[in-house]
Amino acid sequence: MKTQTDSKKYEGQCKFCEQDFTKRQITDHLDVCEKRKKDESVKNLRLRIVDQYSKKFWLIVEVNNQAALKDLDNLIKDVWVECCGHLSLFGGYGNEIGKRRIIIDILKPGDTIDYIYDFGSSTELIIEALGYSHYQLSNNKKIELVARNYLPPSNCKKCGQQATMICSACCDEDGITLVCDKCAEKYHNEEKEEEHYVLPLANSPRAGVCGYAPEEPLDKLF
Repeated sequence: MKTQTDSKKYEGQCKFCEQDFTKRQITDHLDVCEKRKKDESVKNLRLRIVDQYSKKFWLIVEVNNQAALKDLDNLIKDVWVECCGHLSLFGGYGNEIGKRRIIIDILKPGDTIDYIYDFGSSTELIIEALGYSHYQLSNNKKIELVARNYLPPSNCKKCGQQATMICSACCDEDGITLVCDKCAEKYHNEEKEEEHYVLPLANSPRAGVCGYAPEEPLDKLF
């Protein structure tokens, strides 16, 4: 399983060539990736989606001139946040933007909008318009995930190995406690006076919140 601890230099991967890049490098690389065919007649918009409180979680998405906010909402839910069918909105409380709006009509390079999933235990994201992309999206898609972060450093509280579980009821310096499968039972026995709420660890800002437990393997990016 690849995480940022494997190489502090690299933070994520390009979907097309599967090479490693920092968050800063990846946007430049996507303009020259040899696994993509450039077409100057194409003008899609490239977006970066980041967690509002931990910039270690990020997605790079490209959208064409038909993609609506509803399409982006579906992608964010599918890849990152969907757990119990909660509501979501773009634009923030009191400034909601309709999900039927075409993304490329309302966002230009340099613009940002907020995104909120779940109005109780909220996951809050920021969507940044980075620039235009001159590449066809795969399989005639309207929207495509083209790069994303690796799982940030996530070490077991007990043994220091790669964590696989997260307890949101217990707090350490990050506000959560991470444990591996082997140490999870021992940890619960030692901390039995406390209430635990353990969920599978996920490469998502939603990890440890509500009932979020994606079916995909922890190291699956695309």
